[in-house]
Formats: sequence, structure tokens, C-alpha cells
Amino acid sequence: MSMGGMGGMSGMGHMSMGTGVPDPFYLQKMYWAVVGSAIGAAAVVNLFNWFLAHQRMRDSTYTPAEPKSLFFVFCATVTALVREASYVALPPLSLKGRTVHFAPLGPVAIILANIVTLMVLCFDKLDTKDQWKWEDVGYRTGFITIAQLPLVFLLAGRQNIIGYLAGMGYERLNWFHRWVSRTLWLTATIHMGFWFRDWGQYDYITYQLKNNALAKRGFAAWIILSFIVISSAAPVRKISYEIFVLQHLIIFVGFIVAVWLHAPNEVKVWVWISIGLLIFDRVARYAWATYANLSIFHRSANPKHPLWVNHASFTPLPGNVTRIKIENPGISWRPGQHVFLTCHSVVPLQCHPFTIVSLPEDKKMEFFVRAAKGGTRRFFHYATKNHQILGSGETSPQKGKRTVFIDGPYGMHRPLRQFDSVVLLAGGMGATFIIPCLRDIVTAWKGESQQPGSKTRRAVTKRIRFVWVIKSRAHLSWFDLQLQRALAAVDECRCSQPDLMREIEMSIYITCDEALEPSTIDRTICSQAQTATPSIAETHDEKGATSQKDNVKVQPVSSSSSNKPATSCLPSGGCCCTNRVENEDEITEQHRCTCSGHAAVPASPVIENNTDEKTASEAPPMQNTIPIFSGRPQPRTIIRKVLEKAEGESAVVVCGPRGLSDDVRRSVVSLSDERAVHKGTGAQGIYLHVESFRW
Repeated sequence: MSMGGMGGMSGMGHMSMGTGVPDPFYLQKMYWAVVGSAIGAAAVVNLFNWFLAHQRMRDSTYTPAEPKSLFFVFCATVTALVREASYVALPPLSLKGRTVHFAPLGPVAIILANIVTLMVLCFDKLDTKDQWKWEDVGYRTGFITIAQLPLVFLLAGRQNIIGYLAGMGYERLNWFHRWVSRTLWLTATIHMGFWFRDWGQYDYITYQLKNNALAKRGFAAWIILSFIVISSAAPVRKISYEIFVLQHLIIFVGFIVAVWLHAPNEVKVWVWISIGLLIFDRVARYAWATYANLSIFHRSANPKHPLWVNHASFTPLPGNVTRIKIENPGISWRPGQHVFLTCHSVVPLQCHPFTIVSLPEDKKMEFFVRAAKGGTRRFFHYATKNHQILGSGETSPQKGKRTVFIDGPYGMHRPLRQFDSVVLLAGGMGATFIIPCLRDIVTAWKGESQQPGSKTRRAVTKRIRFVWVIKSRAHLSWFDLQLQRALAAVDECRCSQPDLMREIEMSIYITCDEALEPSTIDRTICSQAQTATPSIAETHDEKGATSQKDNVKVQPVSSSSSNKPATSCLPSGGCCCTNRVENEDEITEQHRCTCSGHAAVPASPVIENNTDEKTASEAPPMQNTIPIFSGRPQPRTIIRKVLEKAEGESAVVVCGPRGLSDDVRRSVVSLSDERAVHKGTGAQGIYLHVESFRW
């Protein structure tokens, strides 16, 4: 046996481990053959989805989203079966006041398949009970471990090659990046464990770590990797995102250096590939950022700043929210995408991901940012200092504007225009993702109505169902104008093309309101019992928010839940409704929500556009109403009603707190099974997109 330990690894790649035992270099190629096949399959599916969307846009029938041939019926059926299985997730688990959420079965299955592949490659045709084979296991697991490095970097980059091929945003692949890093740690631990097991027979572990340079470098690499894995856990990341990113980058550089010093020359190519991928990501990002931010590539919106093209204004809104607006930005984007925004004059040396609320047609890039802690809170403090009236929208000339830098846009999902019916559900600030998706479909409808003779459709969608869950009535002011414009645009489409189906239905649910005026409340009595319904309201603390009379008028009308409602009193005296509105169409006046002397949310008012003089000219000419309910929606009921009318594949999109996302996911799985799309034509298939940006 070699007492040199890992020092003899440099020549091991060409040594025989026994008759019929695969060569380590061959196993490295086999691993990447499996990975490449998985990426290739995802690329084929993405290409087919693109072709399907293109075909639907050119379909002149009344039901373009419905499969028309045996081949597409088969594809729809297989897709429905795969989706139904991949969307399933275990119910949340509560442990000592903390709720543990589980990933869906689809991503979990991919990670499990990766682990199984790695274990087979590590131990195939090697007898782990034979002490004379422990060195061989140590060598092979080392080769398999270092072969995984490029995949870790491929999944981490923002300019993501896998993402472009598979049609997935880097923020979704980041989950796979973390788990592949953990499997990297697992095989590295097995690699180190078998060497320790081999040395331990002769009490050589301490000696090797003190005298063998290769062993010391390998052990240092394992220590660094272990720290990276621990510090990347969700509870640690949430302590401070900025600190996490900084230490993650610095420590990972140290890990790469340690691996390069430890690895034999024959396998250093995997380290160089990883470094090359990192450099590619950075060069691509900086090159694009240079184009997006330098005015030499664009016509600058501000002649006083000839170098930089992007200048933002900051406006405080109710609920500790900052509206950041960039006029005439240097880039375009798609609905639902986000950028990393940096403003060194307000928050030095930090960049934060913010979802773009506006559309490119608006000729402005707009963000709504919740003030949580760190940089987002400093944005809100800066905005309040430059505005005398909270949410007034008025800024001092050039005083409130600051030069900002943007990196992006990022984020991918299937275009929603290709689906027959679309259900959009938002919780709190999740509306920043949902509103652009809604407006994009309505804009397509409007454009199609203005060009009735076009052979290509702009949108297949016939129905939109929009639900927004918020805490306070004051939050309606964030998007009331956008919603009114969407309703007015749909009315115009109906007038110009009455023969085409264009339906839109909106509902707003208010769960907690600490600042309602008694004159607007229809006081009644309701149960004081607490329920176990998981919260789907916003999780951010809003204490200290400056209240403002928003630009909406609330008119109470009869409404409530058919179930027994329940409320819980907030320390500040507000009301938090936990009742579920099972069916909006069966609302009665029997149960309304109040809270033992405290102001309660209106039972079911409607929101009307009531803009002030500054925005009256921009307001839609028609007065549309949006029903508002006290309590929480029942996603299953809402989605089911849409599916009953659907005449083709539908989409369900949700963005909000984890409780809402889990509820919607369970509802989609249940309805997919209930409607048995896999037994019929597949026309009732459901595409689910759960948007989240959780690090």
C-alpha cells in the first residue's frame, strides 16, 4: 500500500484498479454524458414549447390552445402527467415555531437522480469491505468530485448557458446550484473519509495531515467547502444578504485555489474549465452592464449627466414602499423580469434584485421596493427626506434623482399569451411580478383590436382572472391606476371586436388593516375564534409606516364568507382576518368581520378610480369597479372556475408569501387530477409558474 497517500494521486488516473474496473477518466466522461443528456432533454422541451407557442399564434381557429392532432394530444397528455407528478410537494412542517417548506417533487427528483448517478460512479465494481480497495475508492471519488466543479459554476452564473438552453432563469437554477454544491461536498467527504479510513489502520492520519502537503491542501479545501455549505443555508443567508454575497465570493476563490493546489495535473482541466466559466459570466455581465449604463450607446435622458444614461427618482408610498422610476432606460425587457439595481450615492457598494413593474411600452423602468432592512430601508429613508407628502409623487427638480446602474434584465418563464386562460394570484408585493404579466396580455389584446386583419395573433388568451391579497386598504394605491387602465382597455377591445372572447375578472382581498376610518366601516359581529389557516398575507413588519389618504374611494357593499370568519387582534389595535372566502358568488350578509371594538376591514367594498388633478388626465374614461373582500381567498375554487370555462391549456401564475404559493401548488395538483387531463384530450392542461426570489 502507498504510504504517500494522496501524493500518489497524480499517476493514478492511468493505473489499473483491477480487471473490469472502469478507468477514472472514463467515469468522469460518463458523468458529463449524463449531465449533458439531461441538459439536452431540457433544451428539446424548451424548443418544443417555443414551437407550440408559435403554432398557437398562427392558429386561426376559435380554440388555438387546444391540441388539434393525435400527436399534440399525446404530447399534452404526457405533459399533464409529468406536471402533475412534478408539482407535488409535501405539506409544510412546523417545528418549534418555525415552518419548514419542501421543494416540489420535480426538482427533488432531479437532485436525487444526480446523487444516484454519483454513487454508482463512485462505487461501481469496487468492494468497499476490502481494505486493499479503500485507496482505490479514495482515488475514484476524488476524480468524480473534481468533475462536478464545472456544473457548480454553470448553475451559478447570471448569464447562464443552461438557463438559455432550458428556458429557465438563473434564479431558479440557483436552487440546483446549492444542491449540486452539497453533493460536491458529499463526494468530497467520501473521498476524504476513505483516505482517513486507509490511514487509520496504521494510525497515520495525524502524520499525513502534518507532513503530506497534498493531504493538507485537500483537507483545507474540504474545510472551506464545508463552511460554504453551512453559510449558504437559508437561515444564515437571511441574516444579511449583502454580507453573505461578499463572503461567498471571497471564500469560493479560496476554495478554488486550494482545489487547484491539491488536484493532480491530469485533472486540473476541470478547475480551469470552472475558472473559464466564471470569467465568461463576469465578462458577459460587465460587457452588457457597460452597454446598459453608458450614455455613449444611448441618447441620455439627462443632459447634465453625459456619461451615465440611467437616473432614478425615489418616491415613498404607503406601507414603507419606495417607488423607483427610471425614465427612458437604456435596455428593454419582458414582463416579470428583474434587474440588479445599484445606487452608490444612496446605498454604496450594494446591488439588489428588483422586479420591473412597468412594461417597455411605458418608456420607463419602475420598481416598487419594500423597506425591510439594509439597503431597501435606506432607499425609503432617502425618498421620505425628499418628499414633503408621503406618496404625493412630487419630487423637487433634480433634487431627488440619482444616478443608478442596472445589471440585467434576468428571469424567464413561458409567455402567458399562448394560454387559453390565465389565473394570476399575488400576495402583497408579489403584485410587482403579476401586474406586468396582466398588462402584457391586455396590451396584446389592445394591439390586436387595432389591427383586426393580421394573420398572426398577438395573444391566444381569452380569459384573465386576477386576485391580489393585501394587508391594508392603503396598499391599493400602488396599482389602482394600472388596474383601472387594464379594465378600460378590455372594454375598448370588446367594443371594437365584440365577436372575440375577451374576459377579465379581478378581486382584491384585504386581510389586515390598522388605519381604516370608522366612517367607512360597516360594523357587525363576528367570531373571535382563532383558526389554523396558514397566513398568506405579507410577512414584513409595517410598524412605523406613515399613513396617507390614498387615491381610492371605498364603498361598502354586502359581502362576506360563507364560512365562519375569524379574526385576531393586532397589538396596535387592527384586525387580522383569517376567514376563507370559499366562493365569491355565494357571499351573504350573515358574517361580517369586526374585531371587538377595533376597526375592521370593509366586508366587501369596491374600488373606484378617484384620481386627483395631477393624474386625472391620465385616468381611463370609464369607471370600473373591482370587488374587495375581507379575508383570504380559496385558490382552489378560483382556479377551478376558470378551468371549467377553459377551451385549451391554461396557466396559473402566483407570486407572494410561501403559504400562498404552497396553497396554489396543492390546488393545481388536485385540480389536474380531478379533471383527469391525462385521460382526455389534454385541453385542460395546467401550466404552473411559482415566482419566488428567496436566497
